[in-house]
This record gives sequence, C-alpha cells and structure tokens, in this order.
Amino acid sequence: MDWLLKHRDETLLSSIVAAELNMGINVTRGQDLRKMLKGWFDRLVEAHEDRIVPFDMASASKWAEFGSQVLIGEQRVGSRQFDTLIAAQALALEIPLATRNSRDFEGIGLVLINPWGE
Repeated sequence: MDWLLKHRDETLLSSIVAAELNMGINVTRGQDLRKMLKGWFDRLVEAHEDRIVPFDMASASKWAEFGSQVLIGEQRVGSRQFDTLIAAQALALEIPLATRNSRDFEGIGLVLINPWGE
C-alpha cells in the first residue's frame, strides 16, 4: 500500500489490529493466498517491530468507559468487538486512526485517516 510506505516511519501498529489481521489470514481459504498474506503480515510486523502498541491499562480503562457508552447507546462504533478495542486504544493514546472503515469510527472523537482515500 502506497500510503503505508509513504508514512512508514510515522505509523504505529496496534496489537489488536495485528491480532485481527492474523486471525483473518489464518481463516483465509487457499493455501497460496494464505501464504502470500502471511508473508505480507510478517513484513508488516517486522517493519513496525519497535512501534507495536500493546493494549495496556490506559487502553483498558478507555475501553471500559467507551464500551459502556456503546452498550447503552450513547456512542456508536462498529458492532465488532475489535472495533471498540481499536477505538479505545487510539482514544487512550490520543492518536489518529488510519482505517478504510471510517464510517464505523465517526463521531467518537477520533481523528480519522482513510489511506485509500488519499
């Protein structure tokens, strides 16, 4: 992806995003495609080796606060559990979120970057 290469030194990799990507690769049908995606994932992790963001207590606290607002309908984020964890992590760190899935993260106080839209 051109955007990621252009911003390589500025980007962080969420451990939650890494888990979601890896899970998706593991369930990909077709051995050749799975092998290609695994190679891409390994290169992504290696390129971000010193910039992988763990899900820490600040993120957990923000998730509890934010997640409860989602549950009672005060906030909306994508229905997938990964989305609420990723949003909480970005909110806790006060960093922009690069995602193709901007719609599920709108209106919750995040600065969103759509790499596919640039």
